[in-house]
Amino acid sequence: MPHRYQIFEKIAFSLVVLSAAACSAFIAYETNPTVRQTVQAGKTALQWSGEYSFVCASPVTDACANFPVD
Repeated sequence: MPHRYQIFEKIAFSLVVLSAAACSAFIAYETNPTVRQTVQAGKTALQWSGEYSFVCASPVTDACANFPVD
């Protein structure tokens, strides 16, 4: 098989596998309420982490003192 067809085959296979993984994740999200809660908690944690990192990256010496450490 020519080299360019092997590349197309790898790309097509990757797209099919990615599509299957996305469909499985969507089905799990829609059918299982625990997954929904976990996604929401992860979203909240990611937002809090981003805010914390943004403030703590400032040049002020004690910028992170305002945030509680739990």
